[in-house]
Amino acid sequence: MASREDLRARLKQAEALREEGRFEDALQILDAVAADPDNHLLGPLTVLGLPRKLHSAYLKIAKRQGEPIRRVGYQYTLVPPPELLARYGQFSSAERAALAEADRQPVPRIIHQVWIGTADVPVSTQAWADHAVRHGYEYRLWREADLQAAGFDRHPILAAMRDAGDLPGAVDVARYLILERFGGIYLDCDWYPTRRDVALHDVMPLVGLTALAEKTPRDLGTGSLLLTNSLIAAPPAHPVFRRILDALPDAAAALPDAPAWWSTGPLLFTVVCRGGAVTVTDAALVAGEVARRAPIEEVTALCERAEREDGGLLVAWKPW
Repeated sequence: MASREDLRARLKQAEALREEGRFEDALQILDAVAADPDNHLLGPLTVLGLPRKLHSAYLKIAKRQGEPIRRVGYQYTLVPPPELLARYGQFSSAERAALAEADRQPVPRIIHQVWIGTADVPVSTQAWADHAVRHGYEYRLWREADLQAAGFDRHPILAAMRDAGDLPGAVDVARYLILERFGGIYLDCDWYPTRRDVALHDVMPLVGLTALAEKTPRDLGTGSLLLTNSLIAAPPAHPVFRRILDALPDAAAALPDAPAWWSTGPLLFTVVCRGGAVTVTDAALVAGEVARRAPIEEVTALCERAEREDGGLLVAWKPW
C-alpha cells in the first residue's frame, strides 16, 4: 500500500524529469501514479477522476511540450466534479426573484481592498486611493484590525484560513463579508489603475452584481464561464454573498486539501452567481499585465500607453 509521502515523492521525481526535458520518463511515472489504487491519498479528485496534484502535473507537462489540445483539455477539467458544489447555485423561484431585485439596485461608489499579513502594503493601494478621490469615490483599505473591528474575523472559515496561513483564502472570505454589508467595488491588490481620465462607472454599469471573466474556460456543469472574484461590484445585501458565506463551511468539508480558488475563490463564487443573473465586464477593461515583481516603471509605461491609445482601466501586476 502506497503512502501519501511516497506518492508525493513520485510526483516530485516526475517534476524533476519534466524540468530536465525528459517528458516521456515523467509521464511514465505519472501514469503509474494514476493507476495506483491509493492515489486518492493525494487529495481531492478532478472531473477526470485524478487527484488534483496529479492532474496538475499532467497539465504542466502539456504546457512544457507545447501541446495546445492537451493543455486546454487538462485546464478545462482541472475542477472538482460539478455535483459537489451544484446545490449552492440552486435557488427557488422566490430566491431568484430576490436576486433579480438585488440586480436592479445601484452599487455604492466605494472601492474596497484587503491586505492582511506582514508584507508591505503594495503601492497599488495608494494608486487606487488617489483614483477614488479623483473620481468622487470613497476608498477603504481593510487590514486585520479593520476586519476585527467589524467582527468579520469571527467567521469560522476566515479564521481557519488565517490561522493556517492561507492568506488568499482569508481574503476571499473577507471580500464577501465586506460586500454583503457595505456593497461597493472590491479590487484585488494586484490590480493597478491605468487611466486617470476614466472611472469605473464609465466602463461598468454599477447596477446589480458585476464581475470579470477568467480567460480559461472550466467544466462547471452549467457551462464553461468561470468568473474571477478579483473584481466584484455589487449593492449591499446582495443574496449571492449570504449564500456563499453560508456555503463556505460545507464547501471546505466537501473539498478537503483543495486550493482556495476551488473552495473559497472563483469556483464557488461562479457556481453561486450562475444561479442568478450577473453582468460580465468587457474584456477590454484589462489593459494588460506585467511580470511579477516588475519595476513600477514598466507599469507606468503601460499606463501611459493605455491613456494614449484609449486602452483599458486595469493592469495586472503583483509587486510582491
